[in-house]
Amino acid sequence: MSLVAMYESSVRRKKDEISRLKTDRVRYVNIVSDCSKKILSATKQANSTKSASALKSKMNEIERENKKKTEAEKKITEYDKKIANKEKELLREEQRLSKAKDDEYKQIERQRKMVMDNLSLDLSIQKENQNRLISEVNKLKDAKEKINILFIASNPDIEFVDDDGNTKQKQKLKLEKEAREIHESIQKSLKRDSISFQTRWATRITDLLQYINEVNPTILHFSGHGTSDGKLVFQDNKDKPKLLSMDALVELINASSDNLRLVVLNNCFSSIISEKIVDNIEASIGMNNSIGDQAAIVFASQLYSSIGFGLSLEKAFQQAIVALKLYEIPEEQTPQLYLSDGIDAKDIYLVTKE
Repeated sequence: MSLVAMYESSVRRKKDEISRLKTDRVRYVNIVSDCSKKILSATKQANSTKSASALKSKMNEIERENKKKTEAEKKITEYDKKIANKEKELLREEQRLSKAKDDEYKQIERQRKMVMDNLSLDLSIQKENQNRLISEVNKLKDAKEKINILFIASNPDIEFVDDDGNTKQKQKLKLEKEAREIHESIQKSLKRDSISFQTRWATRITDLLQYINEVNPTILHFSGHGTSDGKLVFQDNKDKPKLLSMDALVELINASSDNLRLVVLNNCFSSIISEKIVDNIEASIGMNNSIGDQAAIVFASQLYSSIGFGLSLEKAFQQAIVALKLYEIPEEQTPQLYLSDGIDAKDIYLVTKE
């Protein structure tokens, strides 16, 4: 039982006790009233009687009624004291009840405040969790929408014998410039935040799987030399040429991540390989002849710029060809786009289409 309930019960009990005392007091008040009336009547009769015996009888009656009246008045005085004491007790109990109610109200308010604070905290935690969930969803969405371009470069020292029989060093390709131009074109594009461009230099054949696994590319870009029979030229530990056969490259593409969608072979005579590897990926671009440094740079930088603006692969390839014409580089017939069976280049969007 709560203090409030206990004090409420005590207050009711005190009030009942006072009510009973007052009821009992009324009985004695009535006795005093009756005695007073009888005394007054007997006094009148005594004053009017001439009989000695009648006078004596009335005097005895008056004495009896006075005695009863005095006893009743004593009882009234006792009841008045009892009632006064009970009313003091009632006042104390009512004060205790009032304090208990105040304490209970304050406790309820404290509990309500605690509940509201906890509710506010829960809502805050829920809001924080919701914001974190939204952030994680956005991160997952961004991660899903972001594509990785892996630029693999190999530029070994290549010797050749000239018409006079002299051994000479073949001029190095401008691969650093190509990578720089591609990076700058991506940075100027609308969807630059959706593209991660990563480069790997002086690549050996034994590095290929490592680099592919590290980057998990959507687009795999090879830049370097190619042979007329469809081999790619990499380098060994001594910076000497090492050839990667067409069959080995096809197997490499087969073993790559499912995330890979496009392979760009910006090497001379690479169309032979490009045509074969589309059995395993959506699309590939290769060169059907030798290609000059400037042509390779212009074509690649425009291709990735157009992809970065959210264009389809069909439009991106077309714009890269147009760029060669705008720069008056007569090699627009060299790049070739190959597609897997049932795939249409106009349906390939490598970054998210708006």
